[in-house]
Amino acid sequence: MLIRNVLLESDIVLDVQAPDKAAVLARAAVQLARRTGLDQQTINDALVAREQTGSTGFGSGIAIPHALVGGISAPAACFLRLSQPVAYVAIDDRPVGMAFGLLWPKQDTRGFLPGLAQVARILRDGPTRKLLRTALTPAAALAYLDQAVEAEEATPAEEPVHAGQGLYLQFA
Repeated sequence: MLIRNVLLESDIVLDVQAPDKAAVLARAAVQLARRTGLDQQTINDALVAREQTGSTGFGSGIAIPHALVGGISAPAACFLRLSQPVAYVAIDDRPVGMAFGLLWPKQDTRGFLPGLAQVARILRDGPTRKLLRTALTPAAALAYLDQAVEAEEATPAEEPVHAGQGLYLQFA
């Protein structure tokens, strides 16, 4: 649901050169600024401020930098696959090689927690991560994400809809 609605092929960048966490956040800000029209520095500041409350590196080489921002009416996302993993202070202390950036309208947060939880569930899936690591094009990466969403939607949820709240409280 969320991923299909907020991520376009043009939002996906493969083999990003980023020497550290700050560069990953800055690159995500560039992509999200292109998508939303917001100022790149404003987005970067929001991502950095969120990161200061706790790392968005949730393990297995994945980070989900995210922020609630004003000035947008709909969520926006980007997916970055790094050419080399970087230290990110993830909960498992492993370097991050993929980042899913997410901006959400500050004035309408109703779907934020379920959306963030869906992204985490999709990226937590080992086969999906493997496909994303080997995707040759942004179109292929988007297709892999779409397949994962379809598989998730076809499987009855084992967790209540509000289960993402625990994830958000831990990683928000």
